[in-house]
Amino acid sequence: MDEAQLNHARRRSVAQTAAAIGVILLLVGALMFVLSSRQESRALDAELGQVLTMAEDVDDPPPGQVLARRATGTDAVEVTGSASPTLVGVLEDALRRQPTRYDTDAGDDHPVRVQVEHRVDGSRWAVAADLAPLRQRQEQLGVALLVAGLAGALAAAALLARRAVAPLATALALQRRFVADASHELRTPLTVLHTRAQLLLRRARTRPPEQLTDQLEQLVADTRALGEVVEDLLVAAAEQQPPPDTVVDLAEVAREVVASMSVYARERDIELRVEATGAALVRGARAALRRALTALVDNAVGHVAVGGHVTVIVRHRDGRVAADVTDDGVGLDPAEADRLLGRFAHGTDGTGRRFGLGLALVQQVARAHGGSLEVGGAPGHGATFTLLLPAC
Repeated sequence: MDEAQLNHARRRSVAQTAAAIGVILLLVGALMFVLSSRQESRALDAELGQVLTMAEDVDDPPPGQVLARRATGTDAVEVTGSASPTLVGVLEDALRRQPTRYDTDAGDDHPVRVQVEHRVDGSRWAVAADLAPLRQRQEQLGVALLVAGLAGALAAAALLARRAVAPLATALALQRRFVADASHELRTPLTVLHTRAQLLLRRARTRPPEQLTDQLEQLVADTRALGEVVEDLLVAAAEQQPPPDTVVDLAEVAREVVASMSVYARERDIELRVEATGAALVRGARAALRRALTALVDNAVGHVAVGGHVTVIVRHRDGRVAADVTDDGVGLDPAEADRLLGRFAHGTDGTGRRFGLGLALVQQVARAHGGSLEVGGAPGHGATFTLLLPAC
């Protein structure tokens, strides 16, 4: 996925999310509008009923209202003096009706609510309330809910879309970083391998095979180094996958790693041994933990002089399981520990690939298993790398 596709995905996600959230907010807003309007309408009805109950004459009604009365035994109608002729006609018509409540128009698009009441003395009363303020408040409420719904939908959609697409952007950046790092790490061994192969081809045309043994051994060594880099890169590509939740005996894994690396250590005249008593159970991926210990042993062997020693010690420490890989080699400066655990970092001494992707991946494996990688040592006095994991 490139940046154009990522931007397209972001825009589409924003639009889809905004539409979904907008519909929900509009439905909620419509429900709030209906409930609020109904509540205000009921409040107005209660007010009109109270006005009719308490009215003694038509001269002083509440603001926005007009009263009308027809006394017992007469057809004469009294109406508040401020009423328009149209409203007077509306109230005279209302007094001819049975007790009721209804909305009507009093002319010039002037909506009113009329309520009629018959008293026990035989008189009839009617009140008309201007509905314009109520309709205006309802309109303002509707606009406010609509704007709030649309704004909320866009804001929520933008936030959710950004958080949803952010992992894609991160993955794209990590992919580009991985490709750049891999290209950088592979360039040197490939160049050396290609150059040596060309030289060997030229010499093979003029020299007998027995004189090419040294060059062939060097070529094998170069291919082994290249294979190690490729293996590290493949592990790095899958490092984000969570480890399986299985019980692993780290002591047994350590013994397997030492057994497999013994031939390599003997070729360098290095003593490689393991110290592990009893089981050291942890949870995680056996293959990943073996790769981590192999990387630590390979790193130690590469930085120990001929006749040196590398020891793998598996033990329990403070409720956790610790695998110490200790050597008496060139050592390291503790101040450089953080840098040396970075990808493709290299130390200044030793013949191994200190530290390349190996230690960075060990640290990644440790973190994926809820543990950590500790570094200790001093220049000229060896180094100790400790894989520390939670015990079962």
